[in-house]
Amino acid sequence: MTAGRQAARAVAWAGVVLLLSWLPGIARATQKWGPLQISGNVQSQNLIRTPDASHYEFIQNRNTVHLRLDYDWIQGGKFSGRYDIPFIESSHLFLLYRGVYDSVYDTTPGFVQKEDIHGKNYFIGDQRYGYYDYALKTKGCRPGQTTNCFRGNDFELSGLTSEARDALRFEDRMREAYVDLKLRPIPLTIRAGRQQIVWGESDNFRMLDRANTLDLTWHFAQELPAPAFGWDEIRQPFWMIKFLYDLGDVGPVSQNYLEWYWNPGDWRPVKLTFLPRPWGLPLLDPLTNPVDGAFSSALCASAPNGKCTRLMNGTKLFEHGDWNAGAFENNQVGVRYHGIMPFGMEFTLDYFYQRWGGDDGTNSAQIRGLPASHENVVLQQTRLIPSGIFPAEYIAPYVHTVGLSANYSDETYTQAVFRMETVYDFGIPFYDVSRVTTINSPSLPGITSKNMWKGMIAFDRPTWIKTLNRKSTIFLTGQFFWHYMPSNPSCQFPANQIAMMRPGDAAFGQDPARRYAPGGRAVGSCLVGGLDLPSQVRNERVSYRDKIRDWETLATFAAFTFYRGGSIVPVVGLALDTANQFSMEPFWDVDYVVRESFVVNLGQRYFVAPRGRSTPIFETWGLGGLSAGRSETSVRVTYQF
Repeated sequence: MTAGRQAARAVAWAGVVLLLSWLPGIARATQKWGPLQISGNVQSQNLIRTPDASHYEFIQNRNTVHLRLDYDWIQGGKFSGRYDIPFIESSHLFLLYRGVYDSVYDTTPGFVQKEDIHGKNYFIGDQRYGYYDYALKTKGCRPGQTTNCFRGNDFELSGLTSEARDALRFEDRMREAYVDLKLRPIPLTIRAGRQQIVWGESDNFRMLDRANTLDLTWHFAQELPAPAFGWDEIRQPFWMIKFLYDLGDVGPVSQNYLEWYWNPGDWRPVKLTFLPRPWGLPLLDPLTNPVDGAFSSALCASAPNGKCTRLMNGTKLFEHGDWNAGAFENNQVGVRYHGIMPFGMEFTLDYFYQRWGGDDGTNSAQIRGLPASHENVVLQQTRLIPSGIFPAEYIAPYVHTVGLSANYSDETYTQAVFRMETVYDFGIPFYDVSRVTTINSPSLPGITSKNMWKGMIAFDRPTWIKTLNRKSTIFLTGQFFWHYMPSNPSCQFPANQIAMMRPGDAAFGQDPARRYAPGGRAVGSCLVGGLDLPSQVRNERVSYRDKIRDWETLATFAAFTFYRGGSIVPVVGLALDTANQFSMEPFWDVDYVVRESFVVNLGQRYFVAPRGRSTPIFETWGLGGLSAGRSETSVRVTYQF
C-alpha cells in the first residue's frame, strides 16, 4: 500500500475516533443476527511522559480499531440449522481485526531520552556523559558539515527515515482467526487457527503464560491493568492447533481434562525495539547505532565501507535465528493436565518445549559469538568480516519447562482466594565473562546455559472498608514473584577484571575459549546481564556491573472498587523490587463509564528509584532501570459497539 493511501486511511480512522468520542449518545448494542454477532471498539490513547517535575513530552497518540465477528455456524450437529454435519456437535468461528495508527510518527514531537540504560558512562577523559551528549561532543556537526556527523534531531523520531516511520505508525492485520470444533463421538474440542493460548495464575509477569511471546514495542509491558487492556493486546497471536480432551471425574478428582497445543512453524521471539522509539528498550540499537554500535566497531574496520551489515547465518536481532519456518524446525508444543481436588483446590501440571522467547524478565543472552580458537579467528578474518558479516548470531534455543499452578478459595477463615504458579526452565543461555569469543574489541562474552526456578504466590480478597466505600467491597490483590538460579557461580574477581584477563593459550594445552588468572588457573564462571555489554566508547572500568544474582524478587499490590453503580472504577497499585535499590512503580487508574458503550480512562504511572541513578540500575523487572525517567500520564477514550 502506498504512503498516500496509508495516510488517507489514517486520517479517516482518526476522524472516526474523534467523532465517536464526542457522540456517546448514538451508542448501539452489539449487532446480532441469530448465530452471527459483530462487535468491536474504537479507542484513542494519549501518553504524556514526565521525565522530571519540570518537563513533559507528548509520546503517543495511538488510535485503534477492533472489529470482532463471532459465528456459531454449527449447532446441534447442523450447519446454519439446515445441513447435518457428521461427527461434529458444534463449531464456532472467531475473527478479530485490529488496525492502529499512531500520529506521533507523523507529527514527530521533539522528545529525546538523553541517557540510555548505561547512564553517564560515556567518557571523554575523566568526564562522564550520557550517550546523547557524548555523541554531539565527539561527532557533532560543525558549521557547514552535513555528513558523517550528528545533530540533535538525529536522536528524535524526525531522525528516522520516512520508510521507517511508515512501518511504525500503522498496523493493519487480522489479529486472530480460529475455528472451535466440538466433536460428537468423543469428548474432544479442537481450536485451530491464529490464536492466543493463556495458561497460569499470574496477573503480571508471566511464567506459564508463554505460548505466545509479547510485542513490547507499543508500550513495553505497561498495557495494564485489565480489563481495560491486559496481556491480550500485547501477545503475538500464532497459528496453532489446540486440543482439549474432557476426562470427567477420575476417582476423587473432578473436572479433569488434558489440554495440549502444537505451533507448527509460526513461533516468533519477543518483539522489541530501541531508542528513539518512546517505549523501546532504553538504548540505541547495539548493532547499528552510530555512537557505539558493534557493526561500526574497530572489529569491522576491514569490512566493505568500514562496517559490518549483518549477523551470521542470516539471523536478525529479536526477529529470527538460524532456523527455517518449517513445521518441525520451528516447532513448539505444550501440554497441561487440569483437575480439582475434593477439598476444592484447582490445579494444573504443565510442560513446554519451545524456543526461548526472552520475555519473562529473565536477564538472558541474545547474541552468541564464535568461541575463541585458531580456526574461528581465521574464519572471522578471511570470510566473515570481508563479507560484512559480524561474527555472532542471534539465538533462541529450545528449552524444556515444567510447571505447576493452583488456586484455592478459603471461605472458612480468610474469605480469600490463594493462587500460586511455578516453573523450572532448563538450559537458558547467559553471558559468562569467563568464556572468550573471537570478539575482543569490545569483548563479547561466551555463553553458559543454566537452569532457573521461578514462582509466584498471590491472594485475592473482596473486603468491606466502609470508610472508603459504603456500597461495594474493595477488591484487594497481592502477588510475590521470584527468580532463583541454582548453583549460580560466584565470581572470583570483579566481572570487568575477569574480562581483561588473558584467554587460554592452546600451545600450553589450555582452552583458548576460557580466561585464566595470572597464576595460570582458569577463572570460575561469572554470569552478567544481556544489556551490560562493554563498548569501545564506554570505559572498561564500569562494564559488567550487572552480575546475575541468585535471587530476584518482586512484590505487587493493587486494589479496586466500584462507585455510582459501577460507572466509576478506581484502581491503585504498587510494584516493588526489593533486590534492586527498592525500585518501584506506584500507579493509579480510573475508568469512568459515561454510557454503556463509552468509557473514559485517566491514569498515571510513576517509576521511582529511591536511591537515585548515580550508578545505573540493571534489573530484571523493568522498574528503576529500564523504565527510569518514563513516568507518564495517560488519557484513553473508548467507544464500544
